[in-house]
Amino acid sequence: MIRSSRAAVAALLTLAVVPWVIQFNGSGDLTAVMSWGLLNTDPWHALPLPSYFGETQGLETLPWSLQVWPLGFGFYCGALLSAASGVVFEREDVRVTVGLLALSAITSVIVWWGLLGRGAAGTIPVGAIAMAMVGWWFYYPLLDSFGAPPTSPQK
Repeated sequence: MIRSSRAAVAALLTLAVVPWVIQFNGSGDLTAVMSWGLLNTDPWHALPLPSYFGETQGLETLPWSLQVWPLGFGFYCGALLSAASGVVFEREDVRVTVGLLALSAITSVIVWWGLLGRGAAGTIPVGAIAMAMVGWWFYYPLLDSFGAPPTSPQK
């Protein structure tokens, strides 16, 4: 049976501390758009996603690129739960795990692209790159076996 390894779950868990987008605001000032909220370095401040929506008067007032942000967080949490269920309960469809991880990466690219479209120069899509690396490293060999031709039974 094909399922996630403990190392894959650890790598997925590590993605929670990897920023989706890093934006350089000036000398010594950095804003990291995380899956769970914003992190700023000048002054050091973390703003969780629910608080961010409270500060901005709700989801509907935001540009479309930021409206997908919580959806991407949900996809990421789904991928993490799917992989963890493969390790803990030995029941997982890795296609679901990889699909949810890919959707999370796509939403992080949409957030990055939206920031670029609003003139935020110097943004780096770290999250999409990290999610692609985790997907390739841990799941490509597993998914490759789904397309392999059947082997003949040995006598």
